[in-house]
Amino acid sequence: MDSWSPVFRPRMWERDKALYAAWMDGAAVRSPWKRRRFAIWREEQFSAEMRVAREAEQKRQADLMANPSAELVAAYRELQAASGARIGCARGGDMTNPKTVRALARALSDHAEKFQ
Repeated sequence: MDSWSPVFRPRMWERDKALYAAWMDGAAVRSPWKRRRFAIWREEQFSAEMRVAREAEQKRQADLMANPSAELVAAYRELQAASGARIGCARGGDMTNPKTVRALARALSDHAEKFQ
C-alpha cells in the first residue's frame, strides 16, 4: 500500500480526488512521480490564490487610506490627540479600520494617564 492510496490517507484522497481526476483528464495513473507532480501543481495553485488574496487586501487598504471615511479621519484625530505627536505609520496593523485606530488611541491615553 502506498502513502497516497484511498485506504491509507482517506481524508487527503477525499479532498484531492476530483482535482486529481481533472488534472489527469480522468486517467487512473497513480505512479509516484505523477503524484509528486500533482502535489507540486497543487502547491503552486494554493500559493497563487494566496498571492491574489494578499494583493487584493493590499489594494483594499490602499484604497481606504487614499479615500478615508469620516469615521477614520475622526479616529486619527483622536489618536493624534492621545499621542501628542505627528502620526506616522504603524507597522503590522490595519490602520484602515477605525476601531483599531481608536483602540490604539485609547491605549496611548490610558498609558499617559497612568504615568502622570
